[in-house]
Amino acid sequence: MSGSRPRAGTYGSREVGGAFVMLLGAAVAGSGLVFNPLVGRLWQGVYAVDKADVLLSYCLWAAGLGGLIVWLGNAFARSASRGWADRALGLVLPLALLVLADRFLLVEFGLPLWTHDPLLHYRHRPGVTRTLAPVGRPGDVVSINRHGHHDTDYPVEKPAGEFRGLMIGDSITMGDQLPYADTFSAQLEELLAQRDDAHSTHQIINAGVHGYATYQERIVLRESMRFEPDFVAIGFCMNDLTDPSVVRRGFEGAAVDYHRVIPTSNPIHGYLLNDTGFGRLSQALLARGRTRAGERRNEFEEVRRAATSPTDPEVARAFEFVLQDLAWMYETARAEEVPIVLMIFPFTFQLQGDAARAPQRILREHAAAQGVPVLDLTQAFADLVYDDPELLALLQRKGYPAEQIEQIFGWRMREYFLDADHLTRTGHAVVAEALLEQLVTGGLIQ
Repeated sequence: MSGSRPRAGTYGSREVGGAFVMLLGAAVAGSGLVFNPLVGRLWQGVYAVDKADVLLSYCLWAAGLGGLIVWLGNAFARSASRGWADRALGLVLPLALLVLADRFLLVEFGLPLWTHDPLLHYRHRPGVTRTLAPVGRPGDVVSINRHGHHDTDYPVEKPAGEFRGLMIGDSITMGDQLPYADTFSAQLEELLAQRDDAHSTHQIINAGVHGYATYQERIVLRESMRFEPDFVAIGFCMNDLTDPSVVRRGFEGAAVDYHRVIPTSNPIHGYLLNDTGFGRLSQALLARGRTRAGERRNEFEEVRRAATSPTDPEVARAFEFVLQDLAWMYETARAEEVPIVLMIFPFTFQLQGDAARAPQRILREHAAAQGVPVLDLTQAFADLVYDDPELLALLQRKGYPAEQIEQIFGWRMREYFLDADHLTRTGHAVVAEALLEQLVTGGLIQ
């Protein structure tokens, strides 16, 4: 009879097909036993820390999809004829395998420290930990808290008796290539705990983000006033003048950058491009031939041009936007009656003399007109690195190239700088001490 079940002891095509589907589902679920954060440590070692989030994602999706496939396979085998189970399998099975393939690609490529943001281009990915393996220190980690800050966790509402500072800036403020404890935010907290008895606790919020320009920082400042800071410090680095988005005032259509985040103002598009395995694959293909070192070389040359040619029309235009952003931030802090200070971080090529320090002068004059104190750290680092001014003057008189002079003082440079602009722990200590002195001078602490 058509549609009847096979006799006892025999297996029909539906039972066989259903068994195969159930085995497939079991294999999918079982793959989560291999690709998960715990087992990942066995085959990736310390590098599994960088992929803990994507390994967990794969494991959860594999368990859920595998269980669903097993259940549908069982329903398929038990049904006497074509019905809902057939239609469900026809839809679910290819979609499940596609999703699992996407999660597998994420395990292969991983997710960067940054996540897409339709307003800011990117933010730190909240709640993740990444090792410093890219700079040769896999044992050190960068941990991002729930607020998206390279910092320890803390409540939004300020506890009674707490003194809070808010650090706004880019990778120097954030502490690129360093664990949180080495940043000037963390070191300033320690100094305040030793010096300031008037407050029961101290929290210096590190809201710095790699690569942020001033137009992004003003948004971060506006959002971060909810933390009720007692003072704000804006960290300015010369590459804020050379970021293309400074002049364009946006990022639509920009190429993928070293943050590995493709910009778009559409959140769904942004998720598909940046937080899926197939999106990461497309980015890897787009980025072929481009390296972080190459990006840094280009950035360095652009910064040198901005520092030595401030009247260049493109540089002047960038300054116009940057100063507008800074004025907006000064006014925002003033409206909240929160003291604000501008910190200026130099590039190493600016330390040998005044020839490349025009941006510092422009920033100081603008801040003075706004009534804002400035910590220009250029000369402080120049005095520390070139601690033999007579030797420096002699080499300059003899016509030694600046690059060669920098090499002669290289051992001192390496004590404070990791590269052309980022600071070592010792360099961050210099900033923390300068900020503490500014707080004392400004009467914020005794």
